[in-house]
Amino acid sequence: MTANDSQGFTSSNTSIPSNIPVCPVRGSVIYPSMVQHIDAARSLSIEAIEAAMNSDKVILIVSQRDKDVDDPTGEDLFDVGTACNVLRVRKNPDGTVQMLVSALERVRVTQYSKGEYIRADVEPIRVRASKSAEVKALSRELNEKFEEIISNGKHLTSDAVQSIQSKEDPGEVADFIAFHLDFRLEDKQAVLEETTLAGRLKRVLTLLDAEAEVMGLQQKIRAQVKEEIDRNQREYYLREQMKVIQKELSGAEDGDVDEVDEFRQKIEALNLLPDVKKEIDREVNRLSRMHPDAAEASVIRSYLTWVTELPWNIRSDDQLDVSEAARVLDEDHYGLEKVKDRVLEYLAVRQLRGARAERGELDPGEANKGPILVFTGPPGVGKTSIAQSIAKSLGRKYVRIALGGARDESDIRGHRRTYIGAMPGRLIQGLRTAGTKNPVILLDEIDKLGSSHQGDPSSALLEVLDPAQNQHFTDHYLGVPFDLSEVLFIATANYPEQIPAALYDRMEVIDFSSYIEQEKLEIAKRYLLPRQLNQNGLKNNQIQITDAALERLISNYTREAGVRNLEREIGTVARKVARRLASGEAKRVKVTDKELERYLGQSRYTPETEAREDTVGLATGMFYTPVGGDILFVETSVSPGKGLVLTGQLGDVMKESARAALTYIKANAERFHIDKDLIDNSEIHVHFPAGAIPKEGPSAGGAIATSMISALTGIPARHDVAMTGEITLTGRYLPIGGLKEKVLGARRAGIKHIIMPKINEADLRDIPAHLRASMQFHPAEHLDEVLDVAIVGGLHTLEQREDDSAPATVEVARKPSRRKSASA
Repeated sequence: MTANDSQGFTSSNTSIPSNIPVCPVRGSVIYPSMVQHIDAARSLSIEAIEAAMNSDKVILIVSQRDKDVDDPTGEDLFDVGTACNVLRVRKNPDGTVQMLVSALERVRVTQYSKGEYIRADVEPIRVRASKSAEVKALSRELNEKFEEIISNGKHLTSDAVQSIQSKEDPGEVADFIAFHLDFRLEDKQAVLEETTLAGRLKRVLTLLDAEAEVMGLQQKIRAQVKEEIDRNQREYYLREQMKVIQKELSGAEDGDVDEVDEFRQKIEALNLLPDVKKEIDREVNRLSRMHPDAAEASVIRSYLTWVTELPWNIRSDDQLDVSEAARVLDEDHYGLEKVKDRVLEYLAVRQLRGARAERGELDPGEANKGPILVFTGPPGVGKTSIAQSIAKSLGRKYVRIALGGARDESDIRGHRRTYIGAMPGRLIQGLRTAGTKNPVILLDEIDKLGSSHQGDPSSALLEVLDPAQNQHFTDHYLGVPFDLSEVLFIATANYPEQIPAALYDRMEVIDFSSYIEQEKLEIAKRYLLPRQLNQNGLKNNQIQITDAALERLISNYTREAGVRNLEREIGTVARKVARRLASGEAKRVKVTDKELERYLGQSRYTPETEAREDTVGLATGMFYTPVGGDILFVETSVSPGKGLVLTGQLGDVMKESARAALTYIKANAERFHIDKDLIDNSEIHVHFPAGAIPKEGPSAGGAIATSMISALTGIPARHDVAMTGEITLTGRYLPIGGLKEKVLGARRAGIKHIIMPKINEADLRDIPAHLRASMQFHPAEHLDEVLDVAIVGGLHTLEQREDDSAPATVEVARKPSRRKSASA
């Protein structure tokens, strides 16, 4: 709620009710005989205005003690306000209300009450008028002091000054002066609450005296500042005259170069485009005409320093030897074949483009353009480190820009030079650090960009990551275009779905999958173990960690997609061994898988293992998470009752898969020789063990259907078979994701047979050949094909079994495992 000044003042003889609506205002006090515009945006103020309009059109305008309170109560308001007559109300399109009020008289609040709006019990404050000599003297002094303040430069509108000077009543003069001058809210309220005319005049006069004293100090400070500026100006002219005199007397020394001339020389050496050079020369000319100590001169000097230190035409020569680049990448990273292939492809294309450019068949700028890549995958799989290796293999500078949590557009585009402390964006800063215009720039954690009232940095990146636009990228601080087309941009992200679609479309996506255990073992032996030995002061002949120990450490002490925790655990072992060596307990330590608990304690993770025997109602499914895959069991029990019961902290999609499986079974009950009365009059309880772990996804449909049919028919499901696939009401077996991770988890659990959707056969190429050879895969297009493998005896046993075969219940006792949230 705000109060706006008005052009005129009036009074009214309207009677004031004893209980009236209250309209709180913030930072303002209204005095009797004024006419004011009041803007209302809060609901309690708008309700109060409507209540006043529906009754006597009288409302109480009272100030809040704290203007930051948005929903005030009676305790937040002063006890004295001004009763006003509402003259006019207008509703604005944005929902706010503007009313015109005529202030009637001071009132004191005896009690506040609050419902949808605030009401107050009030009683008028009768100001005792007086025509004594004291009042006349105070009135005359007040008018003279006001004239003095105005003549000394106090800024008030001409209408306000004329309105005050036209008043004859001393009380109104005091009120209007208090309203128009910048007094504190508490002082203005004190004037309103004063019940005697003489007291009110004295209070306003005291405030005017304080204002006059402050204005006197301001004038004194202003004079001192002007004197200092004049002195600096004289010193500048004297220094310039001394330079001229020195040149005339002894001539300028060879090394004595003026600052402006030095900037001009550097700019000429940059070989800039004409439009860019014209803009920068204009800034140099401005600097040459300025006083060196002027604030603007410092801003221009900083700007020219940035411009002259940028690599406008400096490039690093690419190392286009494909074989050498392949050697560097293989030396630094194990696996990641797709990423390495893409880098080598870029080098080959760059080599051919360069040859065409040398023959004049291709523009050099087009030959130097780089791709824009985005590496997506879980944490710790080598996205950031491979970017460093790419820069190393190309022979380029490497710049990393962390975008996680960036919420300001100026992080990308820089600040405009009108702001104090302005500087370029992080891209331009990175180029200055690199010293070349074609570095490898890593935009790390691009999926974690934020947005705020200061702009959206992801929108600013649209120009940066568009090869058709980034050759004219304009930083707000520079104000001139800079060519980014030769930069090799690489972005990283853990969750690509969080990248805005327009930004994601501009980048070439390379997906990093989780490392399999064999890859982790090789990485540990080649990179992690030597690095941790070096960091902990150990030599190769002092410690030996066997392959079996590393394999157990990987499977039983870490559960991750990458290798960060694996390196931490290796470091823990190395530190404990170092302590034993330092204490003289041993001279050489060999760490085996059996001794691992001595250094790391008990195993933290226990991978699932296959069931020991074929069991009725127990089927094996598969799941995967960002940290890898594993198997999960589906248990079904049939007991007297009705309905389908699902337990194990399942998501909505997984529950729908169970309902679809039950519907399919009902539709095919006669073919499977299942009594429909048994289904209708039994409670079918489907349970997924490890109930503390959330589970979601449609790919457990085949396992759910197999478990239900096994329980309803009494025929066991095979314990050495794991399956994954979504089912439909007609029994179709639909494709799923994460097949590689699921198969690796199943192999670790001892599973030898995998049932999967036939459409996913192409994904088998991602599984290492030695694992494919050790397992048997059964592609399926229909649930009948799944049952033919998963049920003991196959589909033939189901269709030919006796009708009176009794269903069985199953209770399987299993050791709980520690896993992350699973996606089936």
